[in-house]
Amino acid sequence: MEQFKVLIDEMKIRGFSRKTIDSYLYINQRFLDFAKKSPREVTKKDIGEYLVRLYDQNKASATRHLIVCALKFYYEELLKRRFQLKYPKVHNKLPIVLSKEDILKMIQVTNNLKHKLLLELLYGSGLRVGEGVKIRIEDIDIKNKLCFIRNGKGGKDRIVRLSDMFIVDFSIYLQQLNNKHTNNTNTNNTNINNTNNNYLFESQQKKEMHISIRTAQKIVEQSLAKANITKNAHPHTLRTSFATHLVQNKVDISYVQKILGHSRLETTQRYIRLNTADLIKIKSPLD
Repeated sequence: MEQFKVLIDEMKIRGFSRKTIDSYLYINQRFLDFAKKSPREVTKKDIGEYLVRLYDQNKASATRHLIVCALKFYYEELLKRRFQLKYPKVHNKLPIVLSKEDILKMIQVTNNLKHKLLLELLYGSGLRVGEGVKIRIEDIDIKNKLCFIRNGKGGKDRIVRLSDMFIVDFSIYLQQLNNKHTNNTNTNNTNINNTNNNYLFESQQKKEMHISIRTAQKIVEQSLAKANITKNAHPHTLRTSFATHLVQNKVDISYVQKILGHSRLETTQRYIRLNTADLIKIKSPLD
């Protein structure tokens, strides 16, 4: 990674997230593996051939867009190469949205209390899956039904509302946890304050670490299968459904933007899909 030291240092100086740093490093290394050249020897033609190959491999437009971002940042901004790379057109696909009935069914068929809590957070509060897995017990304010999101996307903190369903199940979980601690210590002094700094979704393999995003994906996949839902849904679908349902319930989209933690309204608008039931009610001017 010595050849990418300038890239790594600059991203750290600018405060890029660890996820972005890892992503940009991976993209640039994969490109050099293709070009079989050093960064200083790379030409615009090399990058063009690489992007054509990705297109021929049917890589998603969003993936190719991210790759161009990483290459432009390294070669144009840091190495001052005058490539003037063009961003590929990103196709604006309609997001998958589950009905509230489908999501409630997913929750109902999920027996594991922790798994149920994850589903209730992702949909009931509109969290990103990366935010959900990192929630600590101390971040949850039962009294005010609020949750503090630490270091979300872009390093931003925010507060989200918790659903009544989550509060009920979370209270049950805390009682179970308190009873377990009490039994383990054989004293009456243990209380939920001993759980501070613990992840709600603690990893079984790595002590004092949260579950991985992949584990969260598997939890959602299992709930979808148990509920006999065949849509190609995933954790982000719950967040998309949350945003769509809020707008359908007449919540102002600018407020939804703040809840989701989006910097730009356009990002929120891409989440929203017109409800099919509402579309059916509209009469064509031709009729």
